[in-house]
Amino acid sequence: MADIEIEIDGNLVSAKAGEMLIAVTDREGISVPRFCYHKKLSVAANCRMCLVDVEGAPKPQPACSTPINEGMKVHTNNEKVKASQKAVMEFLLINHPLDCPICDQGGECELQDVAMDYGSDVSRFSEGKRVVVDGDIGPLIQTDMTRCIHCTRCVRFGAEIGGIMEMGGTGRGEDLKIEPFLAEGIQSELSGNMIDVCPVGALTSKPFRYELRTWQMNSVSNIARHDLTGSNIVTQTYKGRVKRIVAKDNDSVNETWISDRDRFSYEGLAHENRLLSPQIKVKGEWREVSWDEALEFAMRGLTDKVLNTGEANKLGALASNTATLEEFHLLQKLLREVGSENIDYRLNIKDLENTVTLESNIKLAGLEGVDHVLIIGSNPRLEQPMINHRLRKASLSGASIDVINVMAFDFNYQLNSENIVTPNQIAFMLAEVLKLILQASNAEIPEALSKIEASDTAKQLADRLLDADNSVIILGEHMVNNPQASSIAQLINEIAQQTNSTTLNISATANSMAGDLTEFVPGKKGLDANAMLATGLKAYILLDVYPHFDFHHPAQAIKALSKKDAFVISMNSFKDEAVAQYSDVMLPIASFYETSGSHINIEGKVQSFCASVSAPSDVKPAWKVLKVLADLLQLPGFHFANSMQVTSEISNQGHKQNVSNKKLDIKVKRSVNVIWQKSPYAVDALSRHASALQATKIGQMHSASMNKATAKKLEVAENDNYLGVPVSIRESVANNCVFVNTNKPIRGEL
Repeated sequence: MADIEIEIDGNLVSAKAGEMLIAVTDREGISVPRFCYHKKLSVAANCRMCLVDVEGAPKPQPACSTPINEGMKVHTNNEKVKASQKAVMEFLLINHPLDCPICDQGGECELQDVAMDYGSDVSRFSEGKRVVVDGDIGPLIQTDMTRCIHCTRCVRFGAEIGGIMEMGGTGRGEDLKIEPFLAEGIQSELSGNMIDVCPVGALTSKPFRYELRTWQMNSVSNIARHDLTGSNIVTQTYKGRVKRIVAKDNDSVNETWISDRDRFSYEGLAHENRLLSPQIKVKGEWREVSWDEALEFAMRGLTDKVLNTGEANKLGALASNTATLEEFHLLQKLLREVGSENIDYRLNIKDLENTVTLESNIKLAGLEGVDHVLIIGSNPRLEQPMINHRLRKASLSGASIDVINVMAFDFNYQLNSENIVTPNQIAFMLAEVLKLILQASNAEIPEALSKIEASDTAKQLADRLLDADNSVIILGEHMVNNPQASSIAQLINEIAQQTNSTTLNISATANSMAGDLTEFVPGKKGLDANAMLATGLKAYILLDVYPHFDFHHPAQAIKALSKKDAFVISMNSFKDEAVAQYSDVMLPIASFYETSGSHINIEGKVQSFCASVSAPSDVKPAWKVLKVLADLLQLPGFHFANSMQVTSEISNQGHKQNVSNKKLDIKVKRSVNVIWQKSPYAVDALSRHASALQATKIGQMHSASMNKATAKKLEVAENDNYLGVPVSIRESVANNCVFVNTNKPIRGEL
């Protein structure tokens, strides 16, 4: 739209024809009060607080729903406007309780702020005030709906952003109430954003209830590290403790929203299970010691076991994918300096010769502009909530979305097709699609595809990819342990090239991009995670590893690490029985928000952050522990004063991603494939210790889903235990597939 000029309060202002007046005033820094308007939500125009005087209009107009026209003259602060706004304010305050002193919104309440300018110190309303009885809508959001002013921001957020119509208005007039439609309350993975959009104290944080006032807390920018988005957040702290997390605006990453996992996981920092002091094992008994003694003990163990004996190749390092960029770098550098390349963070993969190799070549913001999406092996709504939010926006803009999954999931946008396929058939289906695409472009058909007879489903998938102008193919983490993972990635690469599609690889999450960048994988002479455990090394350094959650075969890993002649140094944030069983030294390290470092998101964006709070007194940042350990081992190149110096060293290095050249395997197999999917609130130690998250329906996921045919094959029934998880029989799961979704430790092999 062309630029036009309008007059606001006597000043000429440029605007776009059709643009809403409130957007122009905000851009120009002109103050217009509002309650129902939010820049990321649809216009409701129901609070009427943003009334302005438009010359020629018979009465004041709401700025949020008044489009710009050529020659418009607007007044935002004349007597007519002020009288209208004061009248609206008076009606809004008729039923509002005078409980500001105990309201958690105090100090950041939009109603308080606007009432100071437009309210009166005397009420003319003498009738009884309306009182609304509050219901329990879940463990995350506290309701005080007597304070509600019916702005409907929470309703619109649920319908437009969350994608679930969970809240709505019931009743009429004085009996109108905003409440959830279902007795089970709010279940959205983005529900905490309702707290942020609420302009009053009707919806507040339940874990934060009656804790502090906003002016008492310090605010520090940080990065959420639970998934591949790297959402920008603000940690609010008081006396060295994180008290609340809120979203920080960044349109290129998370816009103005964050997931509940990002918002409420901070609770885990104060959990009684924190590892708070260094410990060493002496004659089978744990003893708390000073840091000097613990590090000296660790250094001697490494020296005696592998370094003085000339067996550096018997030392291995394993790390969680939640480690920071700097921690990954220092640990791999330490290992390589002593002469070992036994390094790995890919602990949950059965076959490391059969890994997913797929580049992500689309920006997060770019996902909104695609016209077609093919999702393979993922439930992005729970696994990558903010990426799913972008996909929902694309869908609302007209994009078609096809899904190939092993189980039907509850997507919060319309699907063009949902293809439920046995895990061992996914490669074959993609091979069918590729053959059809090659035929359409008259390209040569590889011998491996020549005898394939394409199905109608494959034809529909191929046609939509060929017809799309801007398509993206997304590969999810359900494919990590698929027997044909490497072939699936190869097929997606080829399909993307033939159709000019972009690709997004969300098969690995947290900070795994940093693990790749720092080459935290074995070198040519090194052993991968599985080989280290199978071979049985003489010494290990483990960085924030919790075997029952991180390894694909926990029992095997614990057994290998518990060998009598193995010396194990464990650096952990929380206590863990299995870690205590196999370790010789336990070093307490800082958790999220207690350390500085960097996170790399899905588009390769490096986002650095400072510590929001200091760790408990005897807990140290992992990068410092690794630096001191390297100094004790007298290794060169570890003279870092802060983590930014480590970051700088990394940025001056170039790393390449390995490309798979494994032979294509599209043979359909009949074996049962188990997909292990941790609950979204059990993906890292901090989330697992956040009590409010664990109390939600999402946090309590714990079932092994399979259909009747698979259950019969495995000789199990409903509510039986399979791999220690209750069986749930549902026909939405493909044949020969067990989909384990759990927040509990896994027993056995997956």
